[in-house]
Amino acid sequence: MNQGIVVADIGGTNVRFGFTTYNGSLENVLVLKCSEYSSLQEAYRDYIKRHHITSKQMALAVAGPVDNDEIEFTNNHWGFSKRGLLSDLSIDKALIVNDFTAQSLAVIAANKSSFKILREGQPDFNAPIYVIGPGTGLGVGGLVLGGNGEWIPLSTEGGHVTLIAQTQEEWEILSAFKTKFSHVSAERVISGPGLLQLYRTLCELSNKKPVANSTTSMIERVNEDPLIEHSLELFAGFFGVVASNGCLTLGATQGVYIAGGVVPKLGSLFKHDVFMQRFQAKGRFEDYLSKVPLKILVDTEAALLGLSIAYQIPALRRFVIVSSG
Repeated sequence: MNQGIVVADIGGTNVRFGFTTYNGSLENVLVLKCSEYSSLQEAYRDYIKRHHITSKQMALAVAGPVDNDEIEFTNNHWGFSKRGLLSDLSIDKALIVNDFTAQSLAVIAANKSSFKILREGQPDFNAPIYVIGPGTGLGVGGLVLGGNGEWIPLSTEGGHVTLIAQTQEEWEILSAFKTKFSHVSAERVISGPGLLQLYRTLCELSNKKPVANSTTSMIERVNEDPLIEHSLELFAGFFGVVASNGCLTLGATQGVYIAGGVVPKLGSLFKHDVFMQRFQAKGRFEDYLSKVPLKILVDTEAALLGLSIAYQIPALRRFVIVSSG
């Protein structure tokens, strides 16, 4: 099998592989744990061996900046040289983009069943789209419509903006975070590890012993400790503020899309009412934000769908690496 492109979405915890054929279909999706492989190269070789794939092209989405040849991950022990990767894997051409560039493209590549609608709103179809999603970190991206009608994806590190407090309790919580971290970014709270740290901080401030030691156990034991429930409310509130800040900054009145693995994993435990209330709480711009569509991207293969059309996006040609051999 060689008439297609290997696509891979590399997050902080998992790497998702797939094979997209030249007719646009996505096949042979496989999720591997990054911790079980010493490198991307090792995981890639395992993937193509399992599915008997031979391809000279690949498209990668990585959780971190992609401008330099050396790629390092914020929440992952892997790293590689772009040109070294082509040589190591005998690849002729690779497209390497930020993971939320791929998530942003997924918004226009996925079908309607890939989304859970929080609010239909009144979309302006000429305006930008904003994409934000908590996972192992906090990814931020978006799309703007070019003058020729083509979508231009945005690569950002918006998850590292400074998180601010709106209430006295939030101030106390972030002050406690500041004793542990030199910079309290949005990602420190609005992520899977951030949700757990938020709960632990509430326990410290309340002089109580945590009953959960992971986000998964928080979900499983939510009825055993009111502080877990309160953590989820605070998480949604902080998230709503950061999401509306990004929406206003970009003017994203076509829609705000929640991506990443945390919110779908929370399911009904995601306090969407708190999120939406804090999203709109912008004084004179409350009416403006009340019309913005809000949707959750629930398809776990969404980034792979985005990568499947990435080579077709002219604005991404600068991220293509071609083998010199």
